[in-house]
Amino acid sequence: MTAAIFGLIGVVVGAAINGAVTSWHQRRVERSDFRSAARLVRSELVRFRSLAREAGRHTPEHLPQLHEAAPILWQSNRAVLARSLGEEDWELVARAYAHVDALTSVLVFEPDGTLVEWRSREARRLLAEMTEPVEAAAVALRQATGSAADRSKGPDVPDFPEEGPVPV
Repeated sequence: MTAAIFGLIGVVVGAAINGAVTSWHQRRVERSDFRSAARLVRSELVRFRSLAREAGRHTPEHLPQLHEAAPILWQSNRAVLARSLGEEDWELVARAYAHVDALTSVLVFEPDGTLVEWRSREARRLLAEMTEPVEAAAVALRQATGSAADRSKGPDVPDFPEEGPVPV
């Protein structure tokens, strides 16, 4: 009888330890998936930010990166971000990609690589409006991953390593 009780206690303790380890491992995997998704999507946002800034100096036709402007990383990782981001950060990222989607909807290039005049005009307008929401989303993703900005350049300067620090 005593052996059976100790056996039962052993099974219960073993199951509890196994459940705790499995739960800990699952949380760790989810955090890792979130961190990589946030970093990838942030890199895509920084690329769109760079294109928006360049559009002030060049027409959309002269930015070949716009020919392949589909937000592939966002489409691949948004489910992970939807599960992991807080409401406010999710809204910032979704708002930034609403701007990106609006831009990609007008980027229908002619066979010679040009845009019809109204599309070019609308793309320039959308690119000009896109900088602020994309920057805000990139900063939110950086903060959500626990990565600190480079504070040697000032307390309010988020680090955009792909292009250098940019004041918000």
